[in-house]
Amino acid sequence: MKPQQPEAGEGNLLDRLRKSWFPAAAVVGALASFIAAALRLRPEPGTVLQTTEKPAPPVPPQQAGPNLPAGGFKREYRKSGSLVGGAAAQQFRSSLAGIAVGPGDRVYALGDGEIRTFEPGGSLVAVWKVVPNASCLAAGSDGHVCIGAPGRVEIYDPAGRHTGGFAAGESAGRPAGITAVKWFRDEILAADADARLIRRYDRHGKQLGLIGTKARAGSFILPNGWLDFDVDAQGVIRATDTGRHQVTAWALDGTPLGSFGKFGMGNPEDFVGCCNPVNVAVTHDGKIVTGEKMVARVKVYEPDGRLLALIGPENFDPKCIHLHLAVDSKGWILVADPVRREVSRFFPVAEAADNAPLRDRETAGGIRQEYARI
Repeated sequence: MKPQQPEAGEGNLLDRLRKSWFPAAAVVGALASFIAAALRLRPEPGTVLQTTEKPAPPVPPQQAGPNLPAGGFKREYRKSGSLVGGAAAQQFRSSLAGIAVGPGDRVYALGDGEIRTFEPGGSLVAVWKVVPNASCLAAGSDGHVCIGAPGRVEIYDPAGRHTGGFAAGESAGRPAGITAVKWFRDEILAADADARLIRRYDRHGKQLGLIGTKARAGSFILPNGWLDFDVDAQGVIRATDTGRHQVTAWALDGTPLGSFGKFGMGNPEDFVGCCNPVNVAVTHDGKIVTGEKMVARVKVYEPDGRLLALIGPENFDPKCIHLHLAVDSKGWILVADPVRREVSRFFPVAEAADNAPLRDRETAGGIRQEYARI
């Protein structure tokens, strides 16, 4: 991971210029990249190309999207059915807004104005109603769940009883546009996409600090109006900076710790299109999991930005603008597809030595893991 450069002062002329022109430039660049990538990667359904050339053979699903390098996969991961949607009996009627993993790898899914909880094996445990317009959720180590809603954080006990909450945002009456919440020990962190920063609270609602204000532009750059993050056991925060096509790292006190990622359409480690990566999660062994839109896919990185794994777009609805992510204690990756309203799990099935021959693979190169559908 590349280190951050020293931050410029708020009064710096270059910093003020960057704040004024970068968001507009990001939107223009994002629109151009979206059009180019859409033409290259995903034609509209029903489009007929007039040509006298012989049609090319279909591209295997695992090769869809940007070019994958040639080489091998160190690990293989497979899809282990669906907790929600797909062939599962449980189906949200109209929305799927988030996914979280709590104590004992119990799974929490947010949708249709309620939370559904599942045992690790997939059996439905409980359902309870939550506040209207809930946009995200997180499960604490004690089984309490917090919900992000416009301008508020609400707290529920393990039985689903509402036990409190607090207003989030500026004291001057500007409510927070909450797009992600996380527990860290006895604190609650909330992503305020409207203010383009992360707010740090105690569980009673006292604000303890801000994260993102020490970025070069004084905040995250979010042309899509969405900010996601996760926090590891040491308190290191990994946050999406979609306008910069980066995953950024922060200490709890707001000190920037580094970043990785860049825009690109040819290398799988790069982030294509506009405003990527959109979603992020951290595994228990420190790997970084990202979710992308336009080419709906999930990737796994080392903390320094080396790409380890790819879950291809054949696993998700191509219209997804979010792939909500969570990881359990075994390293299984849970992905919530809000278009199909499906929660899928991907699990490791093998690990090969670096010099082991590939089995049944046509693509590869530099990618050390694979997450695949069975």
